[in-house]
Amino acid sequence: MSEVQHLPQRLQHFVTQLESVIGQEEAQVVEQGSALLRDLVAHDDWLPPEAAAPHPQFYRQYLLYRDPAARFSVVSFVWGPGQSTPIHDHTVWGLIGLLRGAEISHDFRRSADGKLERHGEPQRLEAGTVVAVSPTLGDIHQVYNAYSDRVSIGIHVYGADIGAVDRSVYTLDGQVKPFRSGYTPQIPYRSYQQVRAELLAGREIALLDVREEDPHAQAHPLFAANFPYGRIEIDAYTKLPRRDVPIVVLDDGEGLALPSALRLHQLGYTNVAVLEGGVSGWRDAGGELFRDVNVPSKSFGELVEHERHTPSLSAPEVKALIDKGENIVILDARRYDEYQTMSIPGSISVPGAELALRARELAPDPSTRIIVNCAGRTRSIIGTQSLINAGVPNPVSALRNGTIGWTLAEQQLEHGQSRSYPPASDANRQTAARDARALADRAGVQRLDRSQLEALHADRTRSNYFFDVRSPGEYGDGRLPHFRNAPGGQLVQETEQFAPVRGARIVLADSDGVRANLTAHWLRQMNHDVYVIDGLQAGDFSIPGGWKDELPPQPQVEEISIDTLAQWLEEAPQQTAVLDFTSGFNYQKRHIPGAWFALRSQLAAALAQLPEGVQRYVLTCGSSLLARYVAADLRVLTKLPVVVLTGGTGAWAAAGKPVESGATRLASPLIDRYRRPYEGTDNRAEAMQAYLDWEFGLVAQLGRDGTHGFRVV
Repeated sequence: MSEVQHLPQRLQHFVTQLESVIGQEEAQVVEQGSALLRDLVAHDDWLPPEAAAPHPQFYRQYLLYRDPAARFSVVSFVWGPGQSTPIHDHTVWGLIGLLRGAEISHDFRRSADGKLERHGEPQRLEAGTVVAVSPTLGDIHQVYNAYSDRVSIGIHVYGADIGAVDRSVYTLDGQVKPFRSGYTPQIPYRSYQQVRAELLAGREIALLDVREEDPHAQAHPLFAANFPYGRIEIDAYTKLPRRDVPIVVLDDGEGLALPSALRLHQLGYTNVAVLEGGVSGWRDAGGELFRDVNVPSKSFGELVEHERHTPSLSAPEVKALIDKGENIVILDARRYDEYQTMSIPGSISVPGAELALRARELAPDPSTRIIVNCAGRTRSIIGTQSLINAGVPNPVSALRNGTIGWTLAEQQLEHGQSRSYPPASDANRQTAARDARALADRAGVQRLDRSQLEALHADRTRSNYFFDVRSPGEYGDGRLPHFRNAPGGQLVQETEQFAPVRGARIVLADSDGVRANLTAHWLRQMNHDVYVIDGLQAGDFSIPGGWKDELPPQPQVEEISIDTLAQWLEEAPQQTAVLDFTSGFNYQKRHIPGAWFALRSQLAAALAQLPEGVQRYVLTCGSSLLARYVAADLRVLTKLPVVVLTGGTGAWAAAGKPVESGATRLASPLIDRYRRPYEGTDNRAEAMQAYLDWEFGLVAQLGRDGTHGFRVV
């Protein structure tokens, strides 16, 4: 805020009155300004909520008003429970008035040898109290929240733009470092009604749920993409390609939304807001909440079945066909790794977008019945309807309820299978390409040629996603510039994770005209703005090497070698706490012996779980990439040394060092990943049935929500 007329009325009155005082002797300014500030902090109804938001770890300073001539500034100081400043000075006069809570100030004086000594008794400021600081009085002090269970807020007035004043911070042993205040951006709030209006209008918006995946899966708005706080630096530049895209972040009262919004702001995003009231506010305003993950895609799949009456067979019916030796082929539309975990007996792995390209090779006899399965329902439905839409002459059915239905019918699954699709013949490829192109045209997919790609990539007025929908193996052999790999079936299944900006432009490429068009025809029905690159041949995919995410500059950290850590753990293991910030799944698979699993989003709570006697922290993850970003957060919470393991746990294992497995030491709960009821081989029958019941209800939820814009052609 910089113009008086835009200020809250009480603050506007205060600034106007203070302007009439500025220019007098400092003593008069302090005396009269104190009286004015005392009147201001006597009322607690004027401070904007965006200038009163605490951070879970650090105090915050929000600029409320800056005099155009820099004669004074007004800021709000927000202290979370137990937070404090470093020891610092001001170099200009200042007034401090407590609006909420209480703070304690310790004054210091420098002794002859330069060290700091406490001066006088600590001063406690209660709400409504005003005190003055001045260089002439000796203004070196440290301030902290007097409460360990609530927020305190002070209104500070300084005789300059305090954010532009060179100041100092001190240590007790006399070290002095230059310091300049930084203002915390005032992140605005967006209401349910405002977000809903943007969704209905089809304008670009990224609705980001910054909680871990498990709490996200318990309840969230339909188009809220899971975007965990702990991975923001890793994911932001790839998943949010336009820096001025409208972003609204949310949590459910965990205190992660505002820190996430501020971190995005620091990364260069200029249009970031927080959802007013979070998940609970969305519900209370009449918004629909959804369970599970990838809900837009799953609900769309249910709508497809509802509208097109996609044919299906029950698990007992399919088992009977197998037992009788009927002329059938079973195609598993999941990822290959999912197929290997568990599969229908005799089935073949043909991930989603490959179905239309490979089906004629696997069922050349038009009388062969094709049965498509996944773990639950969505990919079975979409895969089956893909083949029907594409004009495959065979009878096609979905395995109703997938491997869940098979298990609930008490039928045995296979494990560790490796059957996969063969190459497509030229004749079948041409037929599939013609049919897929017709489908995409009917759905309204737009077209580009190779020459238009660079201009589109350079267009910063839209968020552009470029996806190569071929198989990972083909992508690894060569790719186009700017294109990430997103196999078509998974892109349809997990659209909000690949492209969290709703209303963005999605550009698809393949080398045959089948997979891109088939994928695009589904995405267009899901109300995405979709383009396909025409005329690409295998030779166009010539860039070697995999995709590398664009990352912000990594903070400077102190690193240690594998051998150094091994020596520390051998000589005095109780003195070194190894904190592993990899995923919970990877931690349980393997970790350094003695390492603790920790979540960045719960860092302070994780430290409280560690045993006494720790003298240093060593941070790791798979490669130590994420650990480097976490190190900066941890240094604020501890005075102990914080170092990062070079190369991470991957380098440790590659060096032949021992590893252990299991959930051996959990400093944070395993909530970073939601356990799908259809995953693994040890699911409870009631959980699987509940999941199916939930999927059956998605069409009704879509109707109540009303923001999706889906249409089934």
